[in-house]
Amino acid sequence: MASDFDPLDLSNGIPYAGLARLRDEAPVYKVPSGYWFLSRYDDVLAAAEAIDTFKSSFRSPGVVVPDEEMLVSEVPEPRHGWMRKIINSAVAVHRIGVVRPFVRDFAERLLDDLLKGGRGELINDYCVPIPNAVIAHLLGVPGKDFPLWARWADDVVQGDYATENRNERGVGFAGAFPEFSAYVDGKIAERRAQTDSSDDLINRLMTGKVQGKELTDVELRTQVIFLLVAGNETTRNLIGNILSRLATDPELYRELRERRELAANMVEETLRVQPSAVYLLRDCIKDTQIRGVDIRKGDKVVFGLGSANRDERVFENPDEFRLDRPDPKAHLAFGAGRHVCPGAALARLEATVALEVMLDKVAELRAEPGYQRERIPVFWSDGPVSVPVELVAA
Repeated sequence: MASDFDPLDLSNGIPYAGLARLRDEAPVYKVPSGYWFLSRYDDVLAAAEAIDTFKSSFRSPGVVVPDEEMLVSEVPEPRHGWMRKIINSAVAVHRIGVVRPFVRDFAERLLDDLLKGGRGELINDYCVPIPNAVIAHLLGVPGKDFPLWARWADDVVQGDYATENRNERGVGFAGAFPEFSAYVDGKIAERRAQTDSSDDLINRLMTGKVQGKELTDVELRTQVIFLLVAGNETTRNLIGNILSRLATDPELYRELRERRELAANMVEETLRVQPSAVYLLRDCIKDTQIRGVDIRKGDKVVFGLGSANRDERVFENPDEFRLDRPDPKAHLAFGAGRHVCPGAALARLEATVALEVMLDKVAELRAEPGYQRERIPVFWSDGPVSVPVELVAA
């Protein structure tokens, strides 16, 4: 394998051919930047489960983030486990089932508006509003404000902050995103002043104890912003990837309308073939070995989700999009182990309901003539910038 191949360079799309060569020739590969890249399914799975060896961090080497401003994914154990317990309590499977009617009603209203004109742009008019409305519902913040934090969330993931903890405006959340920070600080202050607490995620974060102590206001701000960003970015791309494929494949759309029981499989196969997160970044926190290769404490390690999900050692004809996979959830799109994405069940529900509503209300879904899918400008993620379509009501 040529030593100058960079699997992290997504400027020309996901390099699937190069990733296949990596799996065969160099499954533990040092990319030009010096990071280690894991391309095989078994290695990514084992590393994801090794939470005592690898810690989540998209920060560049040498970047130090204050403890209070560490995203929950970055917080080391055992504190991480305590914080996840609070978040999990709000997005647990038994709780998000109650969210289903809310998602369906909201999606139906969005589609009704699109169908009036017979055409629309699905990312801004359908894919973005759904996850933002849901996370607003769970957090207990006004749904009408979602255009604000949707724009702020894009600023967070598309700029330098995610890797450098700063941008041209300043350092940390408050310095880099003063409007976003002020908005969340205001919501926290409102909750502090309330006499009657509601059962939403902000109040759960405020009243939950992590290692016997409540979170500080800065910690609260950090985690609320993280949830607003995470609830927007990955789920909107999942829904966008589903609808982009269907808008350009009328036969597949017809099959799903005739066989609604395959809707969940459509979501899972999209997660496998076109995951919203192409890769995850980790810090190695103790010396280890993978396939005989020494990985040292302090090294950056990349979990190649987009590669692992197409590993021919695990998936038959891995590049084919198939709704009849025997184990449709076998992919690693949400990671694995104890640090699997806490919002996985919620993302699945939102995407499935968004798809079901589309199938119910739209008889024909076609991309506008000349449509070419353009990937979003986020270095670790994959989703369409836009999906302009023509729609025919059922």
